[in-house]
Amino acid sequence: MKGSEMKYLILVLLITIGCSTSNIVNRGEFITKTSVTKGLPRIDILARFGSPVETSVRNGKKVDLFRIEQGESTSGKWIKGGGTLLLAIYTLGISEIIANPVTKKTEMIIFEITYDKDNKAETIKFIEK
Repeated sequence: MKGSEMKYLILVLLITIGCSTSNIVNRGEFITKTSVTKGLPRIDILARFGSPVETSVRNGKKVDLFRIEQGESTSGKWIKGGGTLLLAIYTLGISEIIANPVTKKTEMIIFEITYDKDNKAETIKFIEK
């Protein structure tokens, strides 16, 4: 292989390797049933999760419905990200053909928060798929 061909191959590999790794490590926060606690002010919840998909009033109380992309835990980011990066290097980028679309798939999590008269979280209900 000539020097110019080798440089071209290295350039192509550097461009293609890492997309699936980037998809994993740039995911947001992993949300569990303990991520939102009672008494948390609504403004803090909105700052953390963004705008709800629906806001309504039930029994005189404000209710927000959130639909959030499920993130990845920190250890999960390290393990999965490192694994996909090593796989991409070992296969000279060929694994990206499968890994990139797979790591782009997202899971959505839906939960509902009811607030008290002081706009603090009173009940948190996770809605299963």
